[in-house]
Amino acid sequence: MDKLELKQYRETVNKIRELLGYGNQCRETFGSSFELILSVFNLMEKNMNDLVEDKEVKVSDKDKENVKRVVNIFLNVAVDQPITPLFRDLSHCYLLLAFNWNKELGKMKNVENIIKAVQRITDGQLTMVDTISLMKQLQARLKSFQNYNPPVFELSRHYLETLIEENREQEKKEKEKIKDKDKDKGQNCTSYGGAAK
Repeated sequence: MDKLELKQYRETVNKIRELLGYGNQCRETFGSSFELILSVFNLMEKNMNDLVEDKEVKVSDKDKENVKRVVNIFLNVAVDQPITPLFRDLSHCYLLLAFNWNKELGKMKNVENIIKAVQRITDGQLTMVDTISLMKQLQARLKSFQNYNPPVFELSRHYLETLIEENREQEKKEKEKIKDKDKDKGQNCTSYGGAAK
């Protein structure tokens, strides 16, 4: 790792540790799986620290399976529960660490896809929550305007009614003119039925 990557890694680990410090909220979200999440975090941190120090790291099948289980736990929470800001932030950081751990050590094919799915779900659901919140605010504003009836609207309504009435009168006059023309045409016609004597 170069210095920038190392700095980002340390920031990610510190952020995860900080978020996991909200133990009660995390236990509400993850239930009995929270202990496994803590254990896997410690495992991934230790393994990644060893990689940074150029130590040889051996990963057992059980370690891989536990990481995969935790990633699936995040997926299940994202699908089954409302996404809180704590879960969003924790999943972003924790799964970034899991992604890098898997890339360097785990080499499990489907874990990357599950991580990406969780990210899409959390981003999309929070966008929907923001949209719903905005729509509620707009609805409240529209309700306040619903009964608002300034004098200008009354004048405009009266003017519109006057225009509609004038238009109806104009249409009647035009229809009467057409009828009068049709009558005049009928009276001016001569019959050619008989011969003149």
